[in-house]
Amino acid sequence: MMRKERRLLHTWAIPIALVILWEVLTQLEVLDTRFFIPLSDIAITIVHQFQDGRLPGDLLTTILRLLAAFAFAAVTGVIVGMASGLWRAAEMLVRPVTDTVYPLPKIALLPLLIIIVGRGEAAYALTAFATAFFQITISTRAAVRNVDPQLLEAGRNFGATGWRFYTRLLFPAVAPPLFNGLRLGMATCLITLVVVEYVGAGEGLGAMIYRAGQQFAVDQIYAGIFITGFLGHLINVTFRFIEPRLLPWQADSAEATERIAAGA
Repeated sequence: MMRKERRLLHTWAIPIALVILWEVLTQLEVLDTRFFIPLSDIAITIVHQFQDGRLPGDLLTTILRLLAAFAFAAVTGVIVGMASGLWRAAEMLVRPVTDTVYPLPKIALLPLLIIIVGRGEAAYALTAFATAFFQITISTRAAVRNVDPQLLEAGRNFGATGWRFYTRLLFPAVAPPLFNGLRLGMATCLITLVVVEYVGAGEGLGAMIYRAGQQFAVDQIYAGIFITGFLGHLINVTFRFIEPRLLPWQADSAEATERIAAGA
């Protein structure tokens, strides 16, 4: 078996086994089907909801909110994280805020934001933005702090000054952990956004799960949960797809490491 096939098998062995086990136990009614719906029935429910037209609207609403909140958080979080990682004065200004607000459940900000900006898209997006912003800021700052100072000094000595310092030296050095921070930021942004939709919005995947719960439609609750999970998985797949293309040197390094390990 080829290495790629073995890796694929290792990746999907447990999820496939769980899917089969769930389906068998629910079909045999070992699990109470009032609370544990067969996955085949959940798949049918998802298809029906897509055909009804409500689910595509809820899914599109969540995706648009997610992209808007994450884009704003990514730009501002990377800038603030870079600044606080490079300059001590900036860190002294930013760190007390990040250390205080980061552990706070961002859903707690929603009532305050609704009072300030009113109930609507701005309040939902800002709540989700706050989650991603602090995650990305802290990750970026840590990535910059972990860069070898001798590497930066050597780069400056060889002419990496001005914008060249950032584009040719600093960014390549922090790119791998920076991408990981962005991935985590987008994932946590999705988590907060779905909770916000569940609590206060009329549309979106969170609102869909809330409506299903009000109607005791357990199959629709599972449908919303699985679609949200798939969206989170898609975030990880997307970052894994674009990272080696934007950071080819990182992919070459990982491939070389794998060859060394295989040879050993």
